[in-house]
Parts: sequence; structure tokens; C-alpha cells
Amino acid sequence: MKRNYKIGPIIIILYIIILLIITYFDFQMEKAVEISTIFILGTFVILFENREITARTMAALATMSALGGILRVPFAVIPGFQPVTFIVAVTGYTLGPVNGFMVGAMCAFISNFFLGHGPWSLWQMMGWGLCGVFFHVFKNFISKNRSIRFIILCGLWGYIYGTILNQWYVLEFLRPITFKTIVMGNVLSFWHDTLHAIGNVLFAYFFGESFIKGLERYNKRNSIIRIKNNKKTIQRGV
Repeated sequence: MKRNYKIGPIIIILYIIILLIITYFDFQMEKAVEISTIFILGTFVILFENREITARTMAALATMSALGGILRVPFAVIPGFQPVTFIVAVTGYTLGPVNGFMVGAMCAFISNFFLGHGPWSLWQMMGWGLCGVFFHVFKNFISKNRSIRFIILCGLWGYIYGTILNQWYVLEFLRPITFKTIVMGNVLSFWHDTLHAIGNVLFAYFFGESFIKGLERYNKRNSIIRIKNNKKTIQRGV
């Protein structure tokens, strides 16, 4: 698939237009945020669709999405304790920010067919998608002491993800929206977010290295196969 380098400026222009429309028609804050969330999700889908990707990489992404989406269901009996954040973190770290975002979004989308879709689905897709982006952006930082830093950041993302989801609760149910109500909305979920953080730490501690090494080896093998296939294509062309 040929890369489209014009897509970036087009997305920026579209978002500016959307912001102007939201401002002009005086949208309520919760609607404006939801529209922005949908736009960001759509942006990553467009970026994903316009990237060069192999069938093997697609298979890895599909596997990680299905794994996270399905495993979240049985863990739902323990509030906040689930492996999705860990799986998305591993994907973002090894396969890139856009791939990490897509796996995070798909994990939420798939699992909510069993747990229930609603307005919160967009926020869950956004929260886990950004987790995948985060772990690739900070890949160099994590790599300096991977075993420790990966675990710590997975734990931290229990609270970051919780903070993102809390904004949905604040925007939908709390009035008036003030600094105090935002703080209260985050405080109320502290124990739920703490269980999430503990789960992330445990999954990262017991499975982090094995998952990362497995995906890195798969990604490296995939790259070698692509190089060989390209060489064969060039030779045939000659």
C-alpha cells in the first residue's frame, strides 16, 4: 500500500474546521468533547489504513486485539483488574504507536460486545488507544531499564486510564462542571483505579518480558522475510 503523506495536513485542517463549527454553534461541553474523541479515533483509523502493513503484522495485531478483548470478559468480575492495559502496552512498545492505538481501541470494542456498549465505549477506546501510543513514545526511556520501568509505567497507566474514563462521568453526570467536581469525579474512582494499577503491575511482572521478547522476535522475523521478498521482486524485475 502506497503511503499518503498529504493525509497529515488534511487531518489538521479538518480538525480546525470542526473546532470552528463547535465554537460557532455553541455546542455543550460534553458534546464537543465527544465529537473531538470521535475525530481522534477516526484519525488513527485513517493513519492505520494509509500505512504500509504486511499480512503477518496484521495477524499479530488481530491476535493481540482478540486476546485483550476476550480476556477482559472473565476478569470483569474483579472491578478494574484486567489484562487489556498490559496487552496494549506491549503492542505499542513493540509494534508502534498507530498499531498500539488500534489494538487498544479494538480491545475495548470487542470486549464491550459481551460487557455492554454505551457512551463509555468511545472513552475506553480512547484511553487504551493512547496507552499504546504512550508506550511507543517512551520506548527509549523504558528500554534503559526495561524490566523495572515497564512495570512501573504499566502501574501508572492504571491511574491515567482511570482519569481519562472519569472525564466521561464528570461530563455526563456532574453539574456544574468546576475544578471541584472534576477532582471529586477522580477521587471517587481511586480504589477502582488502584485495583487496575495492581493488576497491570502483576501482569507486567509475570508476563511482560516474555510477551515483549516474543513480539520483538516475531517483528524481526517479519522484517527479514520482507527484505528477502523485496530482493526476489527486484531480481525478477531485472
